[in-house]
This record gives sequence, structure tokens and C-alpha cells, in this order.
Amino acid sequence: MSFGRSRHRSECPRLHTCSYCQRENGGRTSDAAESNFRTVGVWFAVTQTLLVGGYGSVGHIVARELTSSMAEREQLLIAGRDDSKAASLAERLGDHASGVSFDVEAPATYSSVLKDVDQVIVCLDQSGTAFVEACLERGIDYVDVTASDEFFRQVESFDQFARENDATAVLSVGLAPGVTNLLAARAVDELSTVSDVRIGVLLGLGESFGPEASRWTLEHIGRPFTVQTNGDSRTVRGFTDPRPIEFPRYGCRTAYRFDFADQHVVQRTLDVPTASTRFCFDSRLASTGIHGLVRAGVYQPMADAVGVDRLARLSESLSLGGDGFAVTVTAEGRRDKTRIATTEAVDGREQSHVTGLVAAVVAQAVAAGDVSNGVSHVHQILEPTTVLDELRSHGYRTTSSERVLG
Repeated sequence: MSFGRSRHRSECPRLHTCSYCQRENGGRTSDAAESNFRTVGVWFAVTQTLLVGGYGSVGHIVARELTSSMAEREQLLIAGRDDSKAASLAERLGDHASGVSFDVEAPATYSSVLKDVDQVIVCLDQSGTAFVEACLERGIDYVDVTASDEFFRQVESFDQFARENDATAVLSVGLAPGVTNLLAARAVDELSTVSDVRIGVLLGLGESFGPEASRWTLEHIGRPFTVQTNGDSRTVRGFTDPRPIEFPRYGCRTAYRFDFADQHVVQRTLDVPTASTRFCFDSRLASTGIHGLVRAGVYQPMADAVGVDRLARLSESLSLGGDGFAVTVTAEGRRDKTRIATTEAVDGREQSHVTGLVAAVVAQAVAAGDVSNGVSHVHQILEPTTVLDELRSHGYRTTSSERVLG
């Protein structure tokens, strides 16, 4: 990992704890290290990445990927509300990592935690955009793995603000949205005109998604959201409107409308008239049962009575399926005068690992200066092959197919 936009600093901000400073001075710290560097007359630049939510189910994968390729003077700050967990992970990762206590919902702490940071990666949901603004106004590059389109739209409005401050923000970083965006871009690119993009997401219930992801999923079951179909808006509900979708390894499954951000982002950035995302679990019983509860109108009252947090803990403790996943994207349209349906897919195990890998690839591209300033989604800054090749190198399978339509 190499920071193409590394800022030269007049002093090392972590002189007394920086592992690089300590190594360069034979293990000496504090006044000994300071004396040595002041004698030389130059403070070496130290580039820093702040990883918020860095010890979570996705964050720890990002941390491992980044530290494994960091150069000598690069540091990863693993941040979270539990400083003991952050410190524990940093210790396991070695000299390039350190832990820091930080609550992203506490704006009073932003100035201190962002001091001398070059890049921020956020692996948890936020209640607003205050932290994003704090990063961009300081010229700090920003990468986010959240799946909320409402959040995306707010951050997209900061595009000019980011450009004015020489900063980059990248959204849609993960599996869905993320990999699904890249597959959609690849499928759309195979056609002359596109009429419809259909995204399918299948997740295994045997994998621990982490409390944030579990809570987000449970909150969106049965929740109404707006979709655009050929320019017309209509309201649908999560886990309704079933359709059959062919998933690699899993075969044909019934999947349901769900408010993943990829469908909204793909529609407004790839200029397609209709885009939809449908979702199911690997357990047919669980998927059918949840659909039944929503259709009967009892899911929301039940969730309200039990509490989403309690449901999230319960879902994490149950093992109703495996840890596999599959995502598939089909674009329908024309290639010249022929109607074509082209399909791109990825499958494998541990979807949280995929999110972590994608976040690391994006962070490295931004750090290398390969991404223009402003706010972008992953498919707008990276070629699909860049990410798909990385996934294949970690054992994930990608497949492509197409068929001529009548």
C-alpha cells in the first residue's frame, strides 16, 4: 500500500507511540526518539488511515488486508467505542497498527481523531453525515461500506465540496451494493441499449453478519420504499413481490423485493429505465416464513414488540443455513437489433469477507492517487475486472452468460 497523496509533515504526530519512530531509533521512545530526530533535522512523513469500526466483522478484514501490504511509514488506526477491542486487534496485526477509542456519533472528538489522518474508512452505519463533512473539509479521503441509499444521496450532494477541498469519497463499497454495482456495469456494457437490470442477492443464515448488518436487514423487512419503473414511481415493501431468480450453486430460488441501495444507484448512474434488487436467504424455510409474516401484516408488530436489537441478537445465535452467498445481475436490452439478456454472477463463502476485500481494494486505489476528487460510487472509479480478479485470487467464483431473447 502506497499513499500517492501523502502529506509531508513537519513532525510525527505520534512520536512517543509510533512503531516506525521506535524502530528507527533502536527501540528508543519518548525523549530519546525526539532528540535523535531533531538532531537529524527532518521529521519523516507518516501516512495514516483511520479505520472506524475496525474490529467488527468487516472492519477486521479490511485491517488485515491493509496492514499486510503497508510500507514502512504507513500506519493504520483501528477506531471504535471499545478501545480494548481496538487495541487487541492492533496488537495481533503488528507494528503498522494501533488502537484508538472513538465514537463516530460524538462530533466534539472529530478534530482530535482526524489530526494528521490521510484517509478514513468507515465500516458502520451513521445517523447523519457530520463525520463525512468533517473529513472532506479537511481534505481527508473517505471510503464507506454502508448500504443506505438515503445516506448515499446526502453524501453525493457533497461532490463539489469534496473537489474544492482536494478530497475523494467512494460509496457502494462491499458486496451489495458494491460487487453488484460492478456486475451491473459490466452487464450493461455488453449491450447497445438497456431496458432492465435485475439484481439478485442470496445470503447464508449460517454466517455471522455482525450486529450492525443484522439490525439493518431486520429493519428493512416489510419496510416500504420507492422504486422507479420506466419513469413511474411506486411504493413497494421489503420481502414482498416474489420472483424466481437463478443463483449459481443454489439453482432457482424465490427472491423478494428489498431496499438495497444498488438498484437505486445503478438506475441513476448507469442511465437504465428500470432496476430492481430481490433478496432471499439460503434457507427456503426462513425466506418463505418471513414473506408470510410480512404478507400477513404481523412482522412489524412482532418486531416492535420484541425489539430489533433483541431480534438481531437472536438471529446471530441461530444457525438456520450455511455461510455461502451468491449475487447475480441480469441486464436485458439490445445489441444492435438482437434482444439479449446478459448475466454476471459471483458466489462463494463469507460475504463479509468480500466486503472487506472490496473496501481494501478501493482504499488502496484512492491512496495511490488513482481516483479523481469528488464523490463517486465504486463502479464509477474501478473497472469490474480489478475487483473481480482480486475476488478470484481469494477463491471466489465469477460466471458470465448470455442468451438471445425471442
